[in-house]
Parts: sequence; structure tokens; C-alpha cells
Amino acid sequence: MLYIRWHEENNLGIEIIDEQHRGIVSVINSYYHYVQKGKSKEALILTKGTLDEMTELHFKTEEAYLKEHGYPHLSSHAILHEKLFRAMTRTFEESLKNNDPDSFLRFLKDWWLHHINEEDKKYSKYFSNVK
Repeated sequence: MLYIRWHEENNLGIEIIDEQHRGIVSVINSYYHYVQKGKSKEALILTKGTLDEMTELHFKTEEAYLKEHGYPHLSSHAILHEKLFRAMTRTFEESLKNNDPDSFLRFLKDWWLHHINEEDKKYSKYFSNVK
């Protein structure tokens, strides 16, 4: 059973960005699998490390794409990335301290689905309107 199901409407139409989003969702689903098996503590630490690397790469890729294509709201989108990364770290630390893997799961699901389907759709719509 998957925690997050990827749907076609989650795609932005930018191949590398969509692929990275699916990869991040896959990591979240893997973490959920281990939480269900009662192995959340070791999985939590591994998941956070993997998400740190994937998120950093993804944000750099996305920001480079936006810069290359002249997206006028790049600065505010980059600031949003910084805030999200800090929030993920804070939630991870609280989850670890409180032995509460579900709070980290909920945060990740809400964060990524909102980020993809709300924030990233803004630039996706911008590019489809400029063509």
C-alpha cells in the first residue's frame, strides 16, 4: 500500500522536474512502508538523509530551469524552497525527539503535494501561457 499515489495531474510537463518529484514521492512511500513494519526510527534517519540530498538537487534543478527560462518570480520561489527545507528539518527533529514517525509522514505528504500542485503549478501555468 502506498502512502502517496502519483497521478497524472501531478505532472508539470517538465520531464526532469516531474521525474524528480516522482523520486521524492517514492522515498516518502518507502519511509511509510518501514513505519508500517514498525521500523520507523532507523528508516526516519535514512529517509531524512536521502530527502536532504534529493531535495537539494531538485531545488537546484528547478531554480536553474526557472532562471534559464526567465521566470519572473524566481526569487520568491527560491525563498519558499529555503523555508520548506528548514521546516522539513525542524519537523524531522521533533519527530525523532517525540518518537512520532507519523508527524514526519504527514508533513512530507502535505509539503510535497502542496508544493507540487500549488506552488510549482504557478510556474508551470506561467510557461504554458508564454509559449
